[in-house]
Amino acid sequence: MASANLHAGIDGFGRRFDAVGGVCGLDADVIVLQEDWTPAGSPGISDAIAERLGYALTKATLAEGRRGQAIATTTSRWLSRKGFLGHDHSLYLDSKRPLKASVARRSGYLEGEPGAWGTAVVSRYPITAVDLFRFAPLRRDRSVRVAIFATIEVEGTAVTIVAAHMSHLTYGSPLHYRGLSRHLHALGLHQRPCVIGGDMNNWGPPTVAMLPGFRRAVTGRSWPSWRPHSQLDHLLVSAPVGVLSGEVCADIGSDHRPVRAELTIS
Repeated sequence: MASANLHAGIDGFGRRFDAVGGVCGLDADVIVLQEDWTPAGSPGISDAIAERLGYALTKATLAEGRRGQAIATTTSRWLSRKGFLGHDHSLYLDSKRPLKASVARRSGYLEGEPGAWGTAVVSRYPITAVDLFRFAPLRRDRSVRVAIFATIEVEGTAVTIVAAHMSHLTYGSPLHYRGLSRHLHALGLHQRPCVIGGDMNNWGPPTVAMLPGFRRAVTGRSWPSWRPHSQLDHLLVSAPVGVLSGEVCADIGSDHRPVRAELTIS
C-alpha cells in the first residue's frame, strides 16, 4: 500500500509534473491520494491513474478552485522563498470563502484552470463499500475535510482503507483527530483489519497518540520532498495488520514524498 500527496500535479510555480507516472511507478496494490485534481468537465489525475493501472477508484472533493498556469522561470527550485513564506503554491481554493482581493487579481488565478481538489483511493482489489466521514468545519481552513472509508476484500478478508488529508494543527486539527478516533473505535476498526493513509499534517508520535489502537507502518522523512526534515505522510495500521517493510519513496515531483509499506493480514 502507498500514500501520495500530489499537489494537483504542479509545483509551486504551476509547472506540471508527471503525477500519473509517478504514482503508477510506486507499484502498490492500494494507493491513497491527497490533493488529487479534477479539471472541470474532464477526468482527473486519479481517474488517469486508475485507468492506466486497471484499478477501482473512489474519490471525494474537499474544495474547488483553480490550478494556476505555469509561471515563466528558469529556477530548479520547487517554490520561491516568497511563495513558501506566503503559502502561494499556485493552487487557489475559493469554494469555502473568497480569496483576498490581491490574490484574486493575480494572473495565475485569473488564467487558472477551474477544477476540484480532493482525496482518492485506487485499488487493485474491488472496492465493495464506501462511506464518507465528514469533519466539522474549521474556521481557518480553506476546505472541508472528509475521510474516505473504503472496504476492499483481500483473499476473503474485508479490509477498511481510510484515506485522510488532515488540516493543520494551527487550524484546529486535534478536534478532527478526536472525531476520527471516536468514529474508528465506534466501528471497532482498531480491532479489525484497517489501514489509515494520508497526509496527516502532523508528525508520527502525536499522530498515533491521537489515534490510539493504530501504529506506524513507515518511519522516515517525507516533507519537503527536496530536503525532507519531517514526516507528515503516514500509513497507520490496526492490530490485525502486520508490517513486513515500510519506506519513504523517491521524489515524484510533489512537495511531499510518497510512503509505501508491504502489509499482511492476520
